[in-house]
This record gives sequence, structure tokens and C-alpha cells, in this order.
Amino acid sequence: MEIRDTRPETDKRPISRRRLIAYVWIVAGIIILGELIGGVFAFLWPRRRREKEEKIFVAGKVPDFKIGEVVAFRKEKTFVIRLEGGFLAISSVCTHLHCIVNWNAMAKRFECPCHGAKFNEEGEVLEGPPPRPLDLHKLEVAAGNVVIDTEVTIERKKFDPSQLVKA
Repeated sequence: MEIRDTRPETDKRPISRRRLIAYVWIVAGIIILGELIGGVFAFLWPRRRREKEEKIFVAGKVPDFKIGEVVAFRKEKTFVIRLEGGFLAISSVCTHLHCIVNWNAMAKRFECPCHGAKFNEEGEVLEGPPPRPLDLHKLEVAAGNVVIDTEVTIERKKFDPSQLVKA
């Protein structure tokens, strides 16, 4: 008489602990490899600029700006400063490593946190490695409002009073 095994096919070969751990390591390795490949592609793939991002904005009314005062517009990456002769719209992007500079009101200068560059209130380099002054954005005074176009960036070698926009 023959004894037959009535267990289903899957129960005949139970998985060992060693094989289960090997499967877990294989799955974990596949997940880590997938994350690594995805991260590399995300880093190398160029970002798309939002088309609906507003390039022109109204910074405020002319009387709202006091002479010598620097007003930061973080979202637009722009500083507006009113000097004796007129207005400047200074880009907050450093010309060295493209870090975002900050205005130090106590020292009356722009400072880059990445490499210690310092710029005066006209955006000229005081110290540090930047090759040129901070860029300007196109600024115009229309109907008593200060209007800035961040799409237009003006590179310059030094400050010139002709760069000021009269109010």
C-alpha cells in the first residue's frame, strides 16, 4: 500500500528562514537601487519653469519707499532701494555661486551666506570672490507705482548713476 501526501503543493516545500531572509535582502536591494536611480535622474533632469509665474510685479507706491531704505521681495528674489537720485531693483542672486544674498541693515550692505561676499547698497562688490556687482532688474515708475520686471536682468561691471530710475 502506498502512502500519499494529501497536502497542497505549496505546503510540500516550506520556505526556510535562510531563504526568507535572502528574499527580504533582495527586495530591499531592489528598492534601494530604484531610489538611487530615481534620485540621480531627478538631480540631472532639468526643472521646468512655471509658465504662469508672474515676471512683472508692482512693488508699491513711490512715497512708500524712504531714501536709503532697502525693501526685500523674497518670492521675486529682488531688493528695491531708493537712493538720493532714484530707485534700483537689485537681484538677490549672488553673481558668484547664485546663492541668495541678505540685507544687513546694521552694516548697510548685502551679504552672501555661502562664501562671505559683501556688496554695498548699490550692489558693488566690497569683498569676496564675486566677479561683478549684483545684477539689476528692469524697474520703471508708472502712474506713481514702482513696477519691476524680473525677467529682464541687467548685468553690469560697476554702479553708474545712470542706472537709477528717477521717481
